[in-house]
Amino acid sequence: MIVDALFPTYRFDKVDTDDFVVIDQWSYALAAFSGPLFVLSKRLYFLALIDLLAMIAIVGGTIFGLTVIVQLFGSSLEGMLLLLVTVVGGFSLNGIVAVRLVCHGYLQRGWRLGY
Repeated sequence: MIVDALFPTYRFDKVDTDDFVVIDQWSYALAAFSGPLFVLSKRLYFLALIDLLAMIAIVGGTIFGLTVIVQLFGSSLEGMLLLLVTVVGGFSLNGIVAVRLVCHGYLQRGWRLGY
């Protein structure tokens, strides 16, 4: 339930050619690790540049967060759990941003959001 709320599935239909594209949870996983390459694979070149800038900001924020956690908590159990949550959150945020940019790109190209 919470996974569906954080990572919704999208279906885009091309009215002219009856083509469709489905973006599901596996797309989020792929986008989390490849970032701008995922957007670039959909031939959205300008949005891939925007995603690259967003990924740099996310990595910078994650590194800053990890630094603060290490300084505050050291090697305690709470610190280790917060480190894990921060890294997983950074990867998840990277995937969400990339998928949302792809969705925006499809809508701008005239694809219709299907159900």
